[in-house]
Amino acid sequence: GDFTSFAIFFLILFSAIFISLGFSQKIPERPVPPRLVNDFAGLLKSEEVGILESKLVQFNESTSTQIAIVIVPSLGGYDISDYAQRLAEKWGIGQKGLNNGVLILVKPKTADSGGGVNIAQGYGLEGAITDLSCADIIDNELIPAVRNNDYYGGLSNATNVLMSLARGEFSAAEYGQKAKKSGGKNS
Repeated sequence: GDFTSFAIFFLILFSAIFISLGFSQKIPERPVPPRLVNDFAGLLKSEEVGILESKLVQFNESTSTQIAIVIVPSLGGYDISDYAQRLAEKWGIGQKGLNNGVLILVKPKTADSGGGVNIAQGYGLEGAITDLSCADIIDNELIPAVRNNDYYGGLSNATNVLMSLARGEFSAAEYGQKAKKSGGKNS
């Protein structure tokens, strides 16, 4: 589909830029027009991207909180949380001055590198979405799904929890309790 050809074009363009700049530029540019779901690794089906995108766009419009998903084929040598922070800053996720953006970063496991997931939240949201709840969401929603190769299911569940926390439907502490009860860490 269109998205795949766009993704391939983007990757070719990105690798050309990447090679010409050497290693000074490892964080991708935000696509124009900006999207909330950016799969640079081709992990999701285009309809899955579409479903996640429309859910996150609606949420952004109704609450002004912006949740973005970025899937990258490589972290370019950065630690995943460092990469997530740099990407969120570079792209300006969330509204200017409100720091109310959340970035879910996924790096799939490949033959020669480990996978990883990270959630970076702007400090405008740290009351509703704590570092601890981000860690719980990673452990309970993302990692088990990624292990089963269900990236879409994991991202869908993780965004649902983040949206409920941001809306105040339950608190970070309540989510932590619920996560413990369901015995999250089952591999």
